[in-house]
Amino acid sequence: MQDYRKLDVWTKAHELALDLHRTVLRTGAAAEVECAADLRRAALDVPATIVRGCEAETAEDFARAMREASTAVDALAYRLFFARDAGVLGGVPYAKLEARTQQLRAMLGGLNRTVRIKMGAGGRAPADRAPAGPAVTEDHSTSPSAAVRSAVARAMRTVRDADSSLRESRR
Repeated sequence: MQDYRKLDVWTKAHELALDLHRTVLRTGAAAEVECAADLRRAALDVPATIVRGCEAETAEDFARAMREASTAVDALAYRLFFARDAGVLGGVPYAKLEARTQQLRAMLGGLNRTVRIKMGAGGRAPADRAPAGPAVTEDHSTSPSAAVRSAVARAMRTVRDADSSLRESRR
């Protein structure tokens, strides 16, 4: 088990859910209320699924939950698109929320790729090649969960570095 609050991807998902909640609260028409409630539920499903994955006992359960979180992000992206086309979200709020949803999708994609690589040999890096990223000093031979935690940490560092580089290039 690991503390989900230490994952950048959970923080981003949580912040997105809060911002979406605040945005759709501004809509007041009765016909829009159901769509807004669906949006809030979809947004909450992403960080909740990440939390469930962090509570997983095995690497396989963690990987499954992260795939489910990716699916939840895709469902949220569609609901945002629908809300925009239905007139529940304006163009500017939609664009901001959609951009953050895409960022979350990319972060989860990187995390899923890293976890799949680490699980390629029963939760361990294949013996014929060195693990990607910085050298890992802990022994993962008996603990697939430790290998996944290490892979998650590396993936999050990679995403943070890429995010920082992107911000620097925009300046």
